[in-house]
Amino acid sequence: MNSSFPSDPCLRRLMDDWQDVAVLLCDPLMNVRAANDLGAALLGGLRYADNLFRLVFLDPAATDFFTEWTHIAAAATDVLHTIVAEGQAPGLDDLLGELTEGSGDFRRIWAGHDLSSDARRVKRLRHPVVGELTLFCDVLDVVRLPGHHVLALQAEPGSPSEHALSLLGALAATAR
Repeated sequence: MNSSFPSDPCLRRLMDDWQDVAVLLCDPLMNVRAANDLGAALLGGLRYADNLFRLVFLDPAATDFFTEWTHIAAAATDVLHTIVAEGQAPGLDDLLGELTEGSGDFRRIWAGHDLSSDARRVKRLRHPVVGELTLFCDVLDVVRLPGHHVLALQAEPGSPSEHALSLLGALAATAR
């Protein structure tokens, strides 16, 4: 992750102020350009934490991390199909080539264009430190950075996931 991005201090402050929400700022190809501490801790230790598409299809830990990996993979492929349909994004061909070459699952899902479920909204994760998490994902467009999105992942108030996410945040804060 590129912690120096964004250079906009207002956006950075907004992301950092959401202490109970894991926040990721992603570019059009889902490269993670910045994250708040909780967002970085959520993806910490994953080989491809810098790109969410690579994470899903190329990271050996992905099928354990995403407890409903098939739904996540279908949703990711659906997003990629949308990016292709909207026109060329710089680096898209390279990303598709890397995913095609590196993942038989990606090739199969891409060719079949499986339909996704609610995986864009609900993420069920198995974090290696705090265990099972059910997080709700809201995707917000950043007008000042066309094509960029803020992913805000939060738990249901009072749920075991909220407690686990709070523990992860506390652990990340003490590790600083």
